[in-house]
Amino acid sequence: MATLERRVLPGLDKEVSAIGAGCWTIGGPRANDGVPIGWDDVDPHEAFAALLKAHELGVTFYDTADVYGLGRSERLLGRLVREVGRDGLVISSKVGYFAGTGQHPYHPDQMRHQFNTTLANLGTDRLDVYFFHSNDFGDDDRYLADAIKLMRMWHADGAVGAIGMRAPHVFAQQWAGGTGPHSAESARFLKLFREIAPDVVQARFNLLSPLYDPDDTDIFAFARLHGVGVLIKQALGQGVLLGSYDPDQPPTFSHTDHRSTDPAFTAEALRAASNKLAPLRDRFGHNSATLARVALRYVLQSAPDSIVLTGFRHAAQIHTNVTCLGDPLTDDQLDEIRTLLHPTTSEEGDLT
Repeated sequence: MATLERRVLPGLDKEVSAIGAGCWTIGGPRANDGVPIGWDDVDPHEAFAALLKAHELGVTFYDTADVYGLGRSERLLGRLVREVGRDGLVISSKVGYFAGTGQHPYHPDQMRHQFNTTLANLGTDRLDVYFFHSNDFGDDDRYLADAIKLMRMWHADGAVGAIGMRAPHVFAQQWAGGTGPHSAESARFLKLFREIAPDVVQARFNLLSPLYDPDDTDIFAFARLHGVGVLIKQALGQGVLLGSYDPDQPPTFSHTDHRSTDPAFTAEALRAASNKLAPLRDRFGHNSATLARVALRYVLQSAPDSIVLTGFRHAAQIHTNVTCLGDPLTDDQLDEIRTLLHPTTSEEGDLT
């Protein structure tokens, strides 16, 4: 079996596996303040077996959050820490979506409580990366200054190795001063980026992400300019890019599965995605492992200094995602994929 590629993540300045384990999916079905945030059909025993398999295959980066399963994801990852030891694991978690009985997720008391709970769940005294998970810091950003102060204190104390924040799904720096559909979100990100000064950002990117104009500074170019690392999420489009959902028999989800309210999982959206991906399947094959290889290789090679997170609920999924990579795609193949799939305008469409 080929050795899993490693990369040095800017901002964190540690060598980690190029494929990381995205642990949202193993949190199971949950709701947060009435909003579905979870995943159906998660067996905790199978999920833990998947974490062990990931470690066996050379995965060193594990990304979770306090709100994933309302602590369940963190606790499963804590079992892995107890099983294999903390050394060699690079762990990130997040804060900002769960208020509990507090006034706001970013109220200083709530942040301190969540941080201590996260460390206890994980069985560690430090996080390699700690993310501001949400960009909602209350009315007029009333909690922003204190939240930044706490993060920087933990960073200075060594309890947090790098500070992270989320990036928009679609972003170019030049859009912030315009009037396009993503201008306000881009401007908001730039404002928070300047104030937070993160070391790492997390962004969504996959085969269906749009092309950018040559003069546009996308999130990857922006991060390089600032010496910031990028964690890429949803590289497989939550299974949509693998043909995991039949648009003629659209799936049904429980009221605590986030897909129950996500328009990307309606029959219409799934059919549109399937039709768009048809030329890719015809070119490379219909097997899910083949499609996973194309999707992951495309992202890895498009963002060669970033880390790609893949979700999973059982060992077979993480095994496929790590072992399917094979040889890199050629430049001609990358160009062909872009020609087959990409939108023709920089701000066109939404992403899976």
